[in-house]
Amino acid sequence: MKNTKWLLLSVILAFFGVPILTHVAALVLAMVGGGLALVTGLFGESQTAATAIAYLMFAAGAALMFASGRVWSDKQESALLAGWRQSLLLLPALMALLTWIIMLQRAELSFKQLNFFWLSTFLLPWFGISVLSALSGWYWGIVVIPVGSQLCFTLGYYWPYRHVPIARNASLCRCILLAVLALLGAYALYQAWLHEEKYPSVSRNNSVHESINTGNFAPGSCSKLTPLQGPPQLRFTQNWPRMAGATAAYPLYASAFYALNTLPATFSTRDYLHESRTPDAWRSIITGETDIIFVVQPSAGQKQRAQDAGVKLVYTPFAREAFVFIANQSNSVQSLSEEQIRAIFSGKITRWSDVGGASKAIQPWQRPEDSGSQTVMLAKVMKGVPMLPPKKSEFSTVMEGVIREVAEYQNTRGAIGYTFRYYATQMNSNKHIKLLSINGIAPTVENIRNGSYPYTVDVYMVTREHTSAETQQLVAWFLSPQGQHLVQDVGYVPMYKTQE
Repeated sequence: MKNTKWLLLSVILAFFGVPILTHVAALVLAMVGGGLALVTGLFGESQTAATAIAYLMFAAGAALMFASGRVWSDKQESALLAGWRQSLLLLPALMALLTWIIMLQRAELSFKQLNFFWLSTFLLPWFGISVLSALSGWYWGIVVIPVGSQLCFTLGYYWPYRHVPIARNASLCRCILLAVLALLGAYALYQAWLHEEKYPSVSRNNSVHESINTGNFAPGSCSKLTPLQGPPQLRFTQNWPRMAGATAAYPLYASAFYALNTLPATFSTRDYLHESRTPDAWRSIITGETDIIFVVQPSAGQKQRAQDAGVKLVYTPFAREAFVFIANQSNSVQSLSEEQIRAIFSGKITRWSDVGGASKAIQPWQRPEDSGSQTVMLAKVMKGVPMLPPKKSEFSTVMEGVIREVAEYQNTRGAIGYTFRYYATQMNSNKHIKLLSINGIAPTVENIRNGSYPYTVDVYMVTREHTSAETQQLVAWFLSPQGQHLVQDVGYVPMYKTQE
């Protein structure tokens, strides 16, 4: 009867008591960490401070669970059963780790394919932790927190008995459980490595991303808008052309919008000035939601959608841009041939040593389908040669669950990616990346202007046939010396004269 009571108490402690304590500790530490993050945010601290706070909270949580185990062990009247209780305390950690490994393996290392119903069923004692970890996007917390808290509590429970003789069978059982946990932990780490290779995490600090903060390009004292050279030679007081385009072109057409339009005090730019990704810009011109878009060449799919909609589009080139390949500054390779580029992104060349660099694996990064850069990559660079599948990242949103996207370029030592020169040199200037020459020709302004750089592309103004008179005037203005001067001042290469 006494042993039954002891066993029941041990099971309750292992499978319910410790998880409940973990939830309480996590709640308290989350509130403390949130408060510290708020304070550091108010004082303008960097992301490094947030990372340090997170590590501090984990350390505090581990210490708290260890202390809780110590407190509980001090209440035990006998040390004879301590070894068996330590073994029982390890069982939930074993269960959580094994469940996670099996579930992740069945999901082919994808969080998107994880069966959260069955996962939460097997990990019911840590249901709250699992839900919060999933909602926050830190899926590893589903396994790290339960296993870590259980191990820390068990270690605290063991500590007062570390010099006390334990029954041989109990000690053997504990050692076996620890060995199995170590093996499973090693495999879980291997899974984490495989997952990172398949679905890499994205750090904004290491990215050359194709995005922009439109708030920086609005009138104001800190605005990044580029002013015109001289008074505007065209003014719109009504019937303002609706503008949209690729993200990289937004500084250009936003500068033109605010310089050429006379806007009423109550005017809302929402319906007339749009920053959107390239696919959205093409959709808006096809549907008639926009009068003019600023983009590079369309993809075959975009042309087909316009044709299917019975819309005839007019393409007017007005600027030149370079499609560039970027690598880490430490990479010894300075130039690649067009053939080598195709071989890298098709998977035929996999190491930098094959193209004159160090003996390091090449990590090729791609862009999303139908983006301007991906369209140029397929049409102008690959020329029908199939590309490797793109690296994708997985993240969580509260409303949409797990979302999988093509991962942004990460500037690792073995990385190679592609983008437009404007992104790499103007919008996302980064001293840790370099632009590679192609066939020994660097993407300089002069080489872009004279067309000697192989991957020079035109930037177009795209309008619908029979567009408004105001839109036609805007197209003509961008081709004028003043418009071309704005193109140059923003950072693009003009196609025509910039002076009368």
